[in-house]
Amino acid sequence: MLLYMIVAVTLGACIAFPVYQDPGIREGFWSIQDENTNLAIDKKGAAKQYDGMWKSHVVSSDLYSLDSLNPMAAELRHKLSQESVRLRARLRQELLDLRQRFSPYPNHPQATPTNVQELLSPFTKNLEMALESNTHQLCGDLMMNIQEVQSEGPLLYQDKIEKISQAMDASHKRRTSAFEDFKTKAFEAVEEDKDSSRKDLWEEVTARLGQEILSFSLEVQGKMAALKVSLVTLLISSAPPGAEMVSKVDQFCEGSSRQNHKFIADIVQQISMFEEKQSKGEPLSHVNIDSVQDDFSTRLNALLQDIVHTIN
Repeated sequence: MLLYMIVAVTLGACIAFPVYQDPGIREGFWSIQDENTNLAIDKKGAAKQYDGMWKSHVVSSDLYSLDSLNPMAAELRHKLSQESVRLRARLRQELLDLRQRFSPYPNHPQATPTNVQELLSPFTKNLEMALESNTHQLCGDLMMNIQEVQSEGPLLYQDKIEKISQAMDASHKRRTSAFEDFKTKAFEAVEEDKDSSRKDLWEEVTARLGQEILSFSLEVQGKMAALKVSLVTLLISSAPPGAEMVSKVDQFCEGSSRQNHKFIADIVQQISMFEEKQSKGEPLSHVNIDSVQDDFSTRLNALLQDIVHTIN
């Protein structure tokens, strides 16, 4: 009798936990498990909205990992990469145009050459004021929308998401316009300085200005994208948004103001450095237009890390 009981228990264990399992069945089992993970969030009820973003994507800790297959992360990286390519191509064309403008310069220098920093100083100051004004206006628009959300409730959440996007788009246009105005006036000033002995200096200065503007634009766009994702996440969360949204905007505005001042200070410092090198007779590094097509993978990675920090 005892022998029969042992045999029965053994057979039952084998049936419940088979030693061999068909690989196809095992893979099917895990695929079903993957499809049903995170069932706490109702995908069907969430319906793709708010610019096609799932909340589950937004709150994912590996949202912007380079190895992530998240569609929103891939789309953001693709847009930033496209923008960097577009800006680099534009800078390359501007440098080509600049070289053509330099080519007919006479071979004799001016009697009293103009200080480069003094020549560009009014334009850099105007650019700094334009950037600060743009940041101030964007922050005011964002805060106004947040206050309306707090006072009028969730019925306006979708409308506020659209208005936040519109405010950021308008800010991007104002910033782009400020950069275009700066470059136009700087190039005009360069054309008026007919000192052929400073041709290399002007090429170096304008090339570096273009690269700084490119990098700054890319950084700002990345941080604005991070802020937008963060604000949308708070708006569609179950908890009512309020103080946390204000905190996110405050952090962005303070950081943007510091970034504006640092950007201008870096430009002024580099202009001074190039001019000092030329006054000492030190050779300037020749600007290779093709080298403008730099690899921005490191900067993009830094932006994505900043986005993760902002969201969390």
